[in-house]
Amino acid sequence: MSRVAASASFRIIRRTTKKNTTNAQTCPSRVFKSTTSPLEASTTTSTSSTTGATTTTRLVKRGPTTTTNGYGIPNWQEMIRMQSTATTTAALLPWIGNGAYLALVSGFCMTDMLNLRIALVGGYTGLVAFHSLHTKPLLIPLRWSAIFVLVNMVAVGMLAMDRYGAPLSSEEEALYQEHFAQQLTKGQFYQLLCLGQRRTNIPAGTQLTQEGQVCSKLYFIEHGQARVYHHGAFAAYIDQGGFVNDIAFQRGDKEGAYGTTYTEGDDCTLLVWDQHVLRDHLKTRPDMDRNTKYLLSEHLMKSLLKQREARRWNQQQQQKLEEATAEEVGESSSQSVLL
Repeated sequence: MSRVAASASFRIIRRTTKKNTTNAQTCPSRVFKSTTSPLEASTTTSTSSTTGATTTTRLVKRGPTTTTNGYGIPNWQEMIRMQSTATTTAALLPWIGNGAYLALVSGFCMTDMLNLRIALVGGYTGLVAFHSLHTKPLLIPLRWSAIFVLVNMVAVGMLAMDRYGAPLSSEEEALYQEHFAQQLTKGQFYQLLCLGQRRTNIPAGTQLTQEGQVCSKLYFIEHGQARVYHHGAFAAYIDQGGFVNDIAFQRGDKEGAYGTTYTEGDDCTLLVWDQHVLRDHLKTRPDMDRNTKYLLSEHLMKSLLKQREARRWNQQQQQKLEEATAEEVGESSSQSVLL
């Protein structure tokens, strides 16, 4: 009986071995196919029903991985690549974080607003990258850093528009370089042009302001000339590149004009602004407001100097007239004595 059982066991083992050999020859990769996850470490025990022999198989835990081929075998090249990427990212995180904060510190030390905003954009962008590259990023600082990036980018756009503006024509560029370049940026000058209106071929003798009366306009003489009369007497000429009614504009809405102004010549070209619109625009742009005040103040100083020269010229002419009158009176008196 024992021989019969031994013979049957031998035949079963032989068939199983032959079947495994055939499968290995037809599809070698299937020999390595495993249904047990490499994340698990377990011991499998099997007992033969015929021979009573016990077989123990131990699966060793090899570390976490989810990258396998079609038969459950780990893709070691992909695992190595992922591990290398994670190591590189972890090594770069301190550099990214320190660089971001260094950009923020350098931005706070700058006095130029445009450069400051650009530095803040770079710094907060670095912080966004720093928080995002963590395996478990802190969402609150990540979101607020992204918001700061957007806010500062909008500010950079506004400052760049205020400083550089849109391209100017050749005529506008010449006007800017001749009269506005020292006080206003190109962007600010472009905004002034957009707010104003150009009036050409204004007839000679056109009254622009009346002394003591409120005028809602601010004028700039692009071409031509104007005369200013103060208390009925000629005060000064306002040449090309000068402003009319600038003193009232700087003092306030209800301030009357300094003098009575008339255009001179038939080829006078003016830039005209509504004072209320211009003031409202300047209130929202402190830099442009400050530069415009510098521009008007410089023009006021030039006007005062011209008025002094005109007053001196009037005095000289008056003195010459008096001398000529005295000479005529002297000659007439001498002639009467001779007679």
